[in-house]
Order: sequence, then C-alpha cells, then structure tokens
Amino acid sequence: MIKKSKQKFYVTTPIYYVNDRLHLGHAYTTIAADIFSRYYKLLGYDVFFLTGTDEHGGKVQQAAEKAGLKPKQFIDNLVIGIKDMWNLLDISYDHFIRTTDKKHVKAIQNIAKRMYDNGDIYFGEYEGWYCKGCEAYFTDKEVSENKCPYGHEVNREKEEAYFFKLSKYQDWLKNYITEHPEFLQPTSRRQEIISFIDQGLQDICISRKNVSWGIKLPFDKNYTMYVWLDALFNYLTALGYPNGKKFKRYWSPVLQLMAKDIYRFHTIYWPIFLKSIDLDIPKSEFSHGWWTVEGVKMSKSFGNMIYPELIVNEFGLDAFRYYLFKEMSFGEDGSFSRKTFIDRINNELVAGIGNLLSRVVTLAQKRNTENGYKYFKDHSFIKPIEEKITQINGYYESRELTKVVNEIFSIAILSNKYVQDNKPWELIESDPEKFDQVMYNLLEVLRILAVELSPIMTKKWKEIFAQLGLNPDDKKNQKLKFTKAMEGKIVKKGNYLFTKIDDKEKK
Repeated sequence: MIKKSKQKFYVTTPIYYVNDRLHLGHAYTTIAADIFSRYYKLLGYDVFFLTGTDEHGGKVQQAAEKAGLKPKQFIDNLVIGIKDMWNLLDISYDHFIRTTDKKHVKAIQNIAKRMYDNGDIYFGEYEGWYCKGCEAYFTDKEVSENKCPYGHEVNREKEEAYFFKLSKYQDWLKNYITEHPEFLQPTSRRQEIISFIDQGLQDICISRKNVSWGIKLPFDKNYTMYVWLDALFNYLTALGYPNGKKFKRYWSPVLQLMAKDIYRFHTIYWPIFLKSIDLDIPKSEFSHGWWTVEGVKMSKSFGNMIYPELIVNEFGLDAFRYYLFKEMSFGEDGSFSRKTFIDRINNELVAGIGNLLSRVVTLAQKRNTENGYKYFKDHSFIKPIEEKITQINGYYESRELTKVVNEIFSIAILSNKYVQDNKPWELIESDPEKFDQVMYNLLEVLRILAVELSPIMTKKWKEIFAQLGLNPDDKKNQKLKFTKAMEGKIVKKGNYLFTKIDDKEKK
C-alpha cells in the first residue's frame, strides 16, 4: 500500500528555445515531466509543474529577421504553437513561463545586480570558441574539427565582456556533488560532470554587446545578459522570487528534467549561480538521452525529423506516450522505429491490455447485471499485484520510467494468466460462486491497472473506468491498493480500447 503525502514536489522541464518547430526530443522531456507530475498528484503530493520558453538571444533575433518580423511578434506566434502542442499531448503544467515576462525580466536584473555587488561578476576580455547553436563558449579541449561537443560549428571570437567567477566555486561544487549523490542523475552521467570539474572551471562570459535582443545588464546598459544566465533563473522567477508565496512554498525543485546537451549548464553553472545568491540547490538534475530514427541521427538535413503531432494524429496520443517510455530506457539514448511502434501497439496494447479488458468485461456481463459483484480478495492473486504497486512506486522514486511502464504492463500479464488459470468461462456453469469471486478480483485489478496507467495514458484509463462503471473524478476510485471500489458496480462493454494496425509501411 502506498501512503498518501502532502510533501511538495516541484518538477521542471527546460524552457524551450523559440527559434524552430518542436520535435520528438522536446515532447519526450515534457511528457516525462507530465508523467511524474500526474503520478505524485495521484499520491496526494502538493505538486508544481513548470515549463515554458526561452525567448532571448542571437538565434531568436536572427530567426525573427529572417522571417521579416520583430522578435516579440515572431516569438508570440511560436508560443501559440508550443502551447497548442502541449495541449495536443495533454501536458498538465501548472505554469508556463516566458523569459520576456516582465516579472522575470525584473527579477533576473535584480539577481544579476546582487551577483555583481557581491563580487562574483567582473569586467574583462575574452577570446575563445563561440557556438551560436549552444550560445556558449567552449575551450580548445572541447572543440574538435571546428565543432562544439554537440556537433555545432564554432567561431573564434574576442570581446570585452562581463564574466562570472565560476572558478571561485569549483571546490564547493565538487564537495556538494560528493555529499549529495542524488544531485546528478542518472548515475551514468555523473563521471562526465566530475571529470569536467576536475579539468578546472573557467570563468564564464555572462554578457553580449552585439546582441540587442536580450535583458540589459542592470549595472551596464551597453550589454545584454548572456542567455544562459537569463534562462536558468526561470525556475526561480516563475515562483515569484523573492517574495512570492509559490517561491516560499515550492523552492527548491525536487526534479529537473532535460536532454544531455544542456546537462552541463544545469549541473555546473546553475548550482553555482544559486550558491552565489545563497539559495538552496535543486535535489536532482536528470538528463535523458537522444532519440535517433531507425538508428540514424534525427536531423532536418536527413529529412527524418519526428514531429509529435503527425504521430499522434495517426496512432493516437496514449499509444505515443506509452511507446516513448517503453521503447527508450529512461536516461539512455534510443531509436524511434515505426515498426517497433506498431508492434508495441499490436502485441502489448491490443493483445495485452485491450484484450484483457474486453475478455473480463464480456464475461462479467454474463452474471449479476443488476447488482454487480460482491467483494472477495483472492490473496494468491492479489499479493503479487500489490507487490507490483510497491515496485512501481519505487521506480518512480528512483526515476526509472521505463521500469515503471514494464511493471504496469506486467500487471496485465499476471491478470491474463489468472484468467487462463481459472477458466471463468467454465466456472460460470460449473461453479457460479467461484466465478463471481474470480470476476471481482479481475475487475478490481483492472481498476488498479487503469489508475497506474493514468499518468501515462491520460485518455484511455478513463475509457477503462467507463466500462467498469466507475467515475474517474471520484478520488475513492483512484486508490492504488485492492479495495471494495468495484463492489456493486455495473460493468458495460464498450469499444475496443486499441485497434490492431496492419501497416504496409512497416520495415
């Protein structure tokens, strides 16, 4: 049994750069955050889920100029599309922040002034490799064949600018990581960050003089703020820092999710920036991997970009959300394949979960059509189900979403086996009392399965509830344990939950 809690759970996605169309990678991060948010709300946690857009910097300015629009007008149009995308993917965020929000601009200027006043920001000259794609400088060691570690072209640049004393906090950060092992997740990313710190942290440029589209430095209006200093603090300003009620209620984040290309910014710059202004550090920074497509890097030039709306419109939202976290081990790289997508729909969603619901409800309708079934607990069946519930909770706690999905599916496997072992189609004639007992256990486990699926399949679980005669808005029906919820409920077979796909394009 999972105990409910009023514990706080603040989860974030990165804020997405608004110079292009959102793709599979953006959707993956955001759906992951949505799943965590929904699960902990289900358990009774006080959850705050933040996402938003990163709207300043040279790339946005250039993209707007190319489109013949002013930056704000260009951004406003894109933000509408982003919000439409999150609505299509059923993302239940609690707040959407934009770095052009007046409250964010004011707050980040105050933060920069505080850093400057305490001596962490100074004026100097810098020469190094600048990457427009990352909007960041890289060292000689990090640049190979004129490209940054993430494959973007770099240019040698020299400029007078303001710098943040990253080196001042090197020892502190190393000690913090040692004392807080949960900060770097998954553990496979840990050594990469530690090795980078051990090479020696260099002070970083935090201003640009030739980029007008940005937040002015409060202590020198000739410069705009380096986009990463501006962007990272969205997690703070969205809560109304420094005096907002939400800031006092939710700070600091329990889980911050991102792709691996921005992990260094979140695990080196971000905690040091917070230390500079004496704020608590987030509990964990989690980096997931990158998607390839049929084993090939996803790229516009290859013509193999995966856009979520196209997949959802063809196969449905819940199948898409399920596939992402069943297919790619959470935290590692993975490959999107149309063939495996369809195979998972047919072999798992149709044959496993959908067929289970159809078989059980069809059989249940053959008896007790007016009064439903009486409570009965078959401990030999329910004990392993309750163990699965505990295991699923443990995997959420250890941030292993793929294992969460696997364990949920295993509930369907156990239930299908229970059907086969007990042969209720024979019991209905030979032993009606035993039939009723078997049916109650199966119906109640279907309820549990639907609730476990609800953070992932945000639509289909309600269809399961409808066939079970349950109100999805009644919290009593959403308990993750064996209950009397199905006692007396009148079940009614509905449409098939999923439809088998015969696709000639499978490879």
